Amino acid sequence: KGEIMISVDEALKIVLRKGKKLPPKKVKLENAAGLCLAEGIKSDLNMPPFNRSAMDGYAVIAKDIKPSVELDVIESIRAGYNPKKKVGRGQASKIMTGAVVPAGADAVVKVEETKPLDNDKKVRILKKIGKGVNIARKGEDVRVGKTVLSKGTKVRAQETGILAAVGKNSVKVHATPSVGIISTGDELVDITRKPKPWQIRNSNSYSLAAQARQIVTDVEILGRVNDNKSQIRKLIQKGLKKDILILSGGVSMGEYDLVGEVLLDLGVKIFFEKVALRPGKPTVFGMKGDKLIFALPGNPVSTFVTFELFVKPCIKKMMGYTSYEHPIIHAELEKAIKIKKKRREYRPALLKQEGSGWKVSLIDWHGSGDLFSLTKANGLLIISESVDKLNAGDMVEVMLTDSLL
Repeated sequence: KGEIMISVDEALKIVLRKGKKLPPKKVKLENAAGLCLAEGIKSDLNMPPFNRSAMDGYAVIAKDIKPSVELDVIESIRAGYNPKKKVGRGQASKIMTGAVVPAGADAVVKVEETKPLDNDKKVRILKKIGKGVNIARKGEDVRVGKTVLSKGTKVRAQETGILAAVGKNSVKVHATPSVGIISTGDELVDITRKPKPWQIRNSNSYSLAAQARQIVTDVEILGRVNDNKSQIRKLIQKGLKKDILILSGGVSMGEYDLVGEVLLDLGVKIFFEKVALRPGKPTVFGMKGDKLIFALPGNPVSTFVTFELFVKPCIKKMMGYTSYEHPIIHAELEKAIKIKKKRREYRPALLKQEGSGWKVSLIDWHGSGDLFSLTKANGLLIISESVDKLNAGDMVEVMLTDSLL
C-alpha cells in the first residue's frame, strides 16, 4: 500500500463495516447495566396499574365540593391496601400518596386544603376542586402490551427500573467484545520501575484499558514487548484470542517499527495503515478471521484520539448500538489558531459555557507526546482539512468524548 493515506471518515466507515454485532445472550437483570438490549420490551401491565392518588389527602366526589362543605370519612386507605368501600355523595375516604383511589371518588383533595373534625370521622374541605385532580389515571404512563424499551437501547439505571417494573428478571442483550491490549517499544518499562533517562513508563496500556473499560468489562492488558519480532509475534498470537486486539507503538515508518511486518506474517488482512489525521496518522486496522486488530501510534495523545475515533465506535457497534457518534458541540473560538497541515486535526481543548452558548480555547500542548494537555481538556476541537485559518469568534465543532466530559 506504500503511502496511501485515507480520510478519517473513510477509515471509520471501513472499521464499522468490519465490526459485526455480537450474538445475543440472556443475562440476569442485575448484570444488564451498561449493555445493549437485543430485544424490544413490552409492558405486561398498565402503569399505573390502578387509579393512584398523587397526594396525601381525601378521595371525594368533585360535585360535592362547595366551600366549607363537611363530609363523612368512611375509610382510611394506605398504599398497598385494597379499598373496601365505595365513596357515595357526602362521603370521603382518607387516602395516602400511591394508594388506590376508591370506587365512586373522582378527585383527591390534598390534606393542606382540609380540616379533620370529630376525631377524624368528618372532614371539612376548604377549597373547590375539579374532577380528576391529584389522580394518576390507570395506564396513563404505559398501556399493557406497549413497547417500553426498543431494541438497541443502552441499559442504564432508569431502563433497569423499567425492566424490573415490567417483570423482566432476565433480559436478552448483545454480548460484548473481549479486548486485549499490548504496548511495544524498547523504550518502555513497567510502571513499577524507575525509567532510565532514555526510557519511559508504559502508560498507554493503562490509559487504553481505562478508555475500553468505560464501555466493556472484559479488558486485559496482555503486556509490553520490546522491538523484537519473535517476542511481538508471540504476544500478538496470544492477543488474537480476543475479539479486539489493540496494539500501541511500533507502527510508524522507523527501522524498529515491526508491528506491521509481524501482522502480515501472521496472515492479518490490513485495510488501512495511514489516516489523514493529526495526531494519529500511522493508524493500522486489520482482521484475522473475525478478530479485529487496531495498531495505534505510540504517542499518548495519538493513542487516546485514535481510540476515541475508531475503536470506541467499533465496540459500540459490536455491542448492538445503532448510533456510535460522539456528541458534537458548536462553540465560539476564543483565540485564533494557526493551521499547519492539510489533515483533519483533533486538538485537546477546554469548553466553557457562557450564557446559553459555549466558548472554546485550545490547551497549550507540546505535540502528541504531551499527555498532560489531555488532563486539562474536556473536548477535542475539530479542525477540518478544508480550513486555512481560524479566527477568534469563529464557530467551531468540538467533540465530546465520554472520558473527557
